[in-house]
Amino acid sequence: MRLLSFRALLMVVVAFGMFATPAAADHDGNPDALNITQVFASPNATGAINSDLAFWGKRAYAGNYDGFRIYDVSNPAAPVQLVDFRCHGPQNDPAVWQNKLLFLAIDRTQSKPECGSVDTAAHDDPTGWEGVRIFDVSNPRAPEYITSVYTDCGAHTITLWPKNPAHVLLYVSSYPLRPGPTCGPIRGPEAGRDPLHGVIQVIDVPVKHPEKAKEIAEPPITYPGDPDNQFIWSEHGLPFIPGQLEFAARACHDIGVFVELRLAAAACAEQGQLWRVKGNGIPDTQHPIWVYDDQVDETGTTGDPDDPGVVVDFFHSATFSWDGEVVNFIDESFGFGCPPTTTAPIGGDTGRMFFLDTATGAKLSQFALPREGEVGYCSAHLGNAVATEDARLSVNAWYNGGINVVDFTDPTAPTEVAFWDETSDNWSAYWYQGPSLPGPVVTLYGTDGVEAPATGEGFQVFAAELSVKAERLDHMNPQTQDKVIELDE
Repeated sequence: MRLLSFRALLMVVVAFGMFATPAAADHDGNPDALNITQVFASPNATGAINSDLAFWGKRAYAGNYDGFRIYDVSNPAAPVQLVDFRCHGPQNDPAVWQNKLLFLAIDRTQSKPECGSVDTAAHDDPTGWEGVRIFDVSNPRAPEYITSVYTDCGAHTITLWPKNPAHVLLYVSSYPLRPGPTCGPIRGPEAGRDPLHGVIQVIDVPVKHPEKAKEIAEPPITYPGDPDNQFIWSEHGLPFIPGQLEFAARACHDIGVFVELRLAAAACAEQGQLWRVKGNGIPDTQHPIWVYDDQVDETGTTGDPDDPGVVVDFFHSATFSWDGEVVNFIDESFGFGCPPTTTAPIGGDTGRMFFLDTATGAKLSQFALPREGEVGYCSAHLGNAVATEDARLSVNAWYNGGINVVDFTDPTAPTEVAFWDETSDNWSAYWYQGPSLPGPVVTLYGTDGVEAPATGEGFQVFAAELSVKAERLDHMNPQTQDKVIELDE
């Protein structure tokens, strides 16, 4: 979830017949929207950066850098805020379990593990804390902090794996973007850690005794076939600046899992990988089923949407189609403009999503925003797939490119079928059909306020006019897919 830390850092480092088909028409008088209407927005009170979302039943959990908010979305057109809970800690990306436990990922060194903390003056403060916080949200109007689990390099993202009724696991992804208390080339070796990190960390949470949560495994990460087995920032246009940006990493940014298929798709900076999840819930990271590593740009052309050669800047997120047949990896570009272009000397088009065959890892297609004239930065960030038998649909956030829906029913020819791009600054966009909007629409949620959080719209709800019947699910942690839904062909 989320590479917002890069977005801030870049300013320092580089000084800076079923679906309606989009056309060059005026989109019913609005050139900034097609088949999507915004129905609700709620800025957060502190003006903090708005991060990710999770859902359970009639509740939505919206993270921001100053804490989290819980909404009753029984009527998605008019959500009711139940609490604005203050607990500072970037990124505060949430995962929820049964409306009882809420988990937040923290990847900025804090003065203490409990709420009421502040950012430490130095990222690598040896007395600082970063990792995962756990809350009791049984009473959504009065959440209670339970405990915290420290993780090296913090917790940039977390993925929930329901091991059994008594235990849930959290896969913690992070990397040495900056040095930390036990992270990076200086503090890491002092603490007996790999300076490149080189692992994901797995936390076990006993559901009835969450205060006993602890780390239980550190599956190692490697980049098979990669010559130097590391992700070097400067190869992608981000120079090494001690204390601000580390030299390299070997780690993952985000992991999407398909529980019924026992598969994990891992966006691991240098590569996209597919793992088998073992019976104990631990992914077999040492023996990937396949890896996808886009290293060579065939033409050297930058910014050309027809260029078939793409050098990925950073494998950021991964999701599955609901039939499990397609994996969607996205690249978070380090460049500016839309479609974004890399600042790296190697050139190439970046900021795209890639559709791969789950069985073989073969690339089926790639997709970039087709709209011209965008201002600022837009790159694929966070989204999920709509659970429906009617089509394969991906809902996505593109920072300043807004939100959109991509039809990849034919994964060799993905097409944008809906978008909303009015004053956009979107961190995440998701489909969730627990409670739903009335009429023949699909209910979407988003968060807005990344690069300009003070004026961000915060928690958002959208109606998408798509001729599909979406499944009703009783929960949605966007990185965790539970049941197979066959495509109706």
